[in-house]
Amino acid sequence: MAEYLSIDLEPHRVCGVLADVSNGQVRVLKTLAATVPDGVLTSPLETGEWLKRVLQQSGISTSKVMVVLPREEVVVRHLELPPGNDEELPTIVRFQAASKSTVPLDQVALDYLPLPQRTDFAGRDALLVTVPQERIARLYGAAVIAGLEVVSVGVSSIATAELVFAAETAASKVAADLALVVARHGNRVEMSVVGNGHLYFSHSTQTVQEHAEQGCSSILAEISRSSVANSKRLPEGKFARIWLVGGAKEDVELGNALRERFGCEVDRLDPLTAHGVEVRGTVGSTEHSAFAGPIGQLVGFSRETAHSVDFLNPRRPVVKKDYSRIKYGAIAAAVAIAIIGIFTFRSMKIADVKNEVASTNSAIKDQQDLNKQLEPKVAIIHRIDEWANSGVNWLDQTHDLAVTMDGTDRKYLTRLNASNGTVKTIRGTLAAYGRVKERIDAEGLRAEFLKQPFIEIEPKALKPKEGDSDFPLLFELIVNMKKPEGDKPAKAGSKS
Repeated sequence: MAEYLSIDLEPHRVCGVLADVSNGQVRVLKTLAATVPDGVLTSPLETGEWLKRVLQQSGISTSKVMVVLPREEVVVRHLELPPGNDEELPTIVRFQAASKSTVPLDQVALDYLPLPQRTDFAGRDALLVTVPQERIARLYGAAVIAGLEVVSVGVSSIATAELVFAAETAASKVAADLALVVARHGNRVEMSVVGNGHLYFSHSTQTVQEHAEQGCSSILAEISRSSVANSKRLPEGKFARIWLVGGAKEDVELGNALRERFGCEVDRLDPLTAHGVEVRGTVGSTEHSAFAGPIGQLVGFSRETAHSVDFLNPRRPVVKKDYSRIKYGAIAAAVAIAIIGIFTFRSMKIADVKNEVASTNSAIKDQQDLNKQLEPKVAIIHRIDEWANSGVNWLDQTHDLAVTMDGTDRKYLTRLNASNGTVKTIRGTLAAYGRVKERIDAEGLRAEFLKQPFIEIEPKALKPKEGDSDFPLLFELIVNMKKPEGDKPAKAGSKS
């Protein structure tokens, strides 16, 4: 069995579960709920130190963590894609995302969910899910400070849908029926539409929790608005059922309002008693709906399901085919046929030889046509390789910076900039700005960087600055990562 901590990281609250995961089963050992103090999430350092204290106070010592982000922090977009098989879909999605994105693709982390084939559309549909890469970098940096290893980053509403799919399978519900999923965590409400074993869309909103009746009305209005906006993309028919996420006594008024508004059965989905989930430890007084995302992420991980979104391990193209072998094979086939033709000429009539030549020409023409069909795919693969082989993996570089600073209380960062190199000899530049107690602290940080190969430090003078008497000196550290002579471009994702 493997032990994991799965947390839902909201701006003002952190909820999570510690669980053993194995063979499609999730065994909850402990739950976690804590209010985030104001200003803690402003920097990875403060976030990591606070989270480390919370885990110590809760008696949680595991090192592997899964994170689910609130639906409101990510962008979910429906894509209509050209025809293609499942092997081509990751490449097609990324090119389509690049053409529609308002920011460069290397500045976002993305994954997607394939949707079922429509009878009225020859292409493919998919839900594209993106989050700023800077958000993932801050999350990763905070985890390093807290002594955690992030193994996956998902989305709360999509992870909750995993519990619905498992519940429908266990209860023999008709998977093709359209179902609405509603989960309320305090003022945060997440709603999704599922059917045919797929998530069709997901949305989130905020309500005024103090007035339950007004809150129910605003939720119903938001559901209706979202349903109308997405009616063209949903299968025909109304909701067959509604899944209300939470314990038996949670959101009773909302359940009654949903039943009356949509005229269908409302099933209760308690994350702590969901199919494949077993509670073996203590559970706090926090509403059970707050644990839907974390438990759903664990369930999806345990089942290795295709419904999950993971920004750290997104769907990727299959291993690229070496199309040069096809060309060599065509040449070899043509040569073999020619040799056979020479020997056949000695023992066959001229008419038979002409037939062989005609057959050879036809085979060569077919191979040429095949090569022409493959050329666009080869071009796509080359472009992906060029993109993947450029630049520096700034996520790993941020991790290296955190390790180099060694968590000391004698210096801290106020700003961190990263950019790719502008000259042939520089792979990238990392500009760090912060404060130190004494000059020796900044010199020590420079010395640690200079121990690494292919590093160049631009000298910058320390400046006294008022505003923080404990850290009176401002420092600026410009780190150039040089390219070794004769160095080939590193594969994307390799450590700098």
